[in-house]
Amino acid sequence: MLFALVDLSNLFHRARHGAMTDAETKLGLAQQILFRSLRKLHRSLKVDHIVFAVDHGSWRTSIYPNYKARRKLERSIATPREQRESQMFFEALDNLNQYLTDQTRCTVLCDQDIEADDFIARWIMRHPNDEHLIVSGDSDFIQLLAPNVRIVDANQRIIGVDAVTDEQGHKLAFDVNPKDGKIRIGKYDDAFQPEQNWWRKALFIKLIRGDPTDSIFAAYPGVRYIGKKCSIRAAWEDTEHGYDWNNLMCQSWHKLIEVRDGERITKEVRVSDEFRINESLIDLTRQPDWIIQRMDRTIDAAVQRQPVMNTGIHFLRFCTKNDLPELAKEASDHVAYLNSSYGARHD
Repeated sequence: MLFALVDLSNLFHRARHGAMTDAETKLGLAQQILFRSLRKLHRSLKVDHIVFAVDHGSWRTSIYPNYKARRKLERSIATPREQRESQMFFEALDNLNQYLTDQTRCTVLCDQDIEADDFIARWIMRHPNDEHLIVSGDSDFIQLLAPNVRIVDANQRIIGVDAVTDEQGHKLAFDVNPKDGKIRIGKYDDAFQPEQNWWRKALFIKLIRGDPTDSIFAAYPGVRYIGKKCSIRAAWEDTEHGYDWNNLMCQSWHKLIEVRDGERITKEVRVSDEFRINESLIDLTRQPDWIIQRMDRTIDAAVQRQPVMNTGIHFLRFCTKNDLPELAKEASDHVAYLNSSYGARHD
């Protein structure tokens, strides 16, 4: 069975930023783009069932208060117009979430303090014998790649463990950026061979470099990818966790704790300790047990619910309510995937 695992928050807000126009028009375009993207997945990639994962806060702030602090700052300095637009889109996302949950046969995963990334990772772990297609522009999902897990990114490229293809199916060359662990994609040639376990290397680099977009600090600021004293590459290649691994992990540096009366207060920290902190925040297979238990309860409840009836009528009502006449004309196309249930093909 092929599941499309849709990072709904990412996909919806990505569509929002795709047009330069007024907020109401942006909202309508965002909804059209989203549904047509889903239709394309169902048609071209033969997806059997769609699973939507929705952000609802994060448990990570309880162990790392600065988590996503940058985004909070950006919201605090937004103009009144930007704040109104954001509020409009968050309300629309809530309404979309409710519609998909109550009036379609898709699976929707949403729970307090759990991010979409966590639900997608957990779904994959619970369905090891199925195929999974992650739909998101978030580079964090690279770490979840496996022979049965691929990603459709923001540019409609399909990323797998052994190949990256564009929208037309042409192969592309790629490597891991040593600066941040993100994938870099270029022109393909016949001599290209992907580096072994490159997706795991991407995660390792990110654990060392941190994630500025989520306000996660580096485990070892300023360390070189290739260096004389110690380096990220040497540690990564030391698969036995011998000298090069420990040479990196046992380094110490002074971390800024606070600025008090103009004085910088620091403390000495070890790379290995900071690495473990970053691992707990970034590695999507390392959620705490209490979060795993909550995710499992949410997943169980979502897949065991009774199938929704009259999906087509509900879709037309959704289009009317949200002033989406063009989507209403395509109703039969969209109902085909909105009416495809988990239980129908997974028994």
